Amino acid sequence: MRLGYKHTKADTQVNKYWDNTIVPLLNSGHLGHAITHKYIYPNRVGLYPGLNCQFFCHFCGRNYNAKYKSNIAQKSFDVFKRVMDEDPRDRDNWQDRFRISGGLEPLTNPYIGDIIQYGTDNEFNMQMYTNGYALTKKLLEKQPGILNLEVMRVSVYGHDDQSYANITRIPKSFAMVKENLRNFLKQNSDTKVGINWIILPGHSTNVLKVFDMIEDINSTQDKKIQFITLREDFSQSALYLGDSEREQLIDIFQQVEEKCQSSEHLKHLHIDYGYQLDPIRYGKPSGPLTMVPYTKMNRYGFPQIATAIDSLGNLYVYHETGFIERPGTDRYIIGNIEDSNVAELVQKHINGKGIVPKPFDVSFLDAFDHTISLVLADTYMKNNWQEILEQKWK
Repeated sequence: MRLGYKHTKADTQVNKYWDNTIVPLLNSGHLGHAITHKYIYPNRVGLYPGLNCQFFCHFCGRNYNAKYKSNIAQKSFDVFKRVMDEDPRDRDNWQDRFRISGGLEPLTNPYIGDIIQYGTDNEFNMQMYTNGYALTKKLLEKQPGILNLEVMRVSVYGHDDQSYANITRIPKSFAMVKENLRNFLKQNSDTKVGINWIILPGHSTNVLKVFDMIEDINSTQDKKIQFITLREDFSQSALYLGDSEREQLIDIFQQVEEKCQSSEHLKHLHIDYGYQLDPIRYGKPSGPLTMVPYTKMNRYGFPQIATAIDSLGNLYVYHETGFIERPGTDRYIIGNIEDSNVAELVQKHINGKGIVPKPFDVSFLDAFDHTISLVLADTYMKNNWQEILEQKWK
């Protein structure tokens, strides 16, 4: 079985996801250090500056009532400055270490532009995932550092006002996000701007409408939306796409490819279908992502590969555990940088007893986490781990 797929045969098109995701971690040594239980500074560190979120998406794992007090905003800026100051710059692409995201919306932090600017001034290629709702012209005037992002990915939750409101529970949010995207593109010529779209059950036919939206935005200015990531939500079985809908997507993705090839405003758009959806574009619909059972989750996780830090300075083992007041996530806090630093906390965690996984903990893993966890389940602390990778997963 190929990693992440329930089909046993994979073609070269699918292999690129292995090549683009796992091979770099092997080459950098981060995956090998996780497998052999040795310390290395995290390959990726997520920065989670959001103080709250304006949306109430039903598939989101956050606690809808949870938010940070506004008076911690300055502290959060100090936290993230310290993390960047202490970065060891220990690998060839250390500039790509930080990604601003989180369980809460990053743009709700009044220092968000300052955080980005500080990173840019220190030679980091700052990336941010956002819902784009607060990305207004007024905010950009107050926090111009946002315009210095290397990459910005905006999560889109519908193709018109009604579909957007059905997901976010906020009226007219579609029009706001669309206008904010237009304005950002007009003001900025360097940031690589993209869209993220989760295909929910019953919404497959709306995929083309999202591309219509991108085409409409791109037709109004010289700077374009440059990429889109298409994903399936697997956080709960009710959100899996059914077999008939997967079959339907074969034709829809073909129409998407044809549309992009024929449109002047979409021909340079890069489409990332992700681990599970990519086979569909080649007529090979796969089932839901193969998920690691909690009994095979590594008790140490893999902070050598990726970790996350919130506005209070708490360091988390997994990205998805960095949600304030989400039941069970506090078990995955391995320390606070006020008392230490990222390097020391990761080393202490690796040298400690680890965290015994519980059944619900699999909900704290995203697709990437499941992929790495499956690799570790087969290779952890085995002398022939390289041979296992070569024979079973490659």
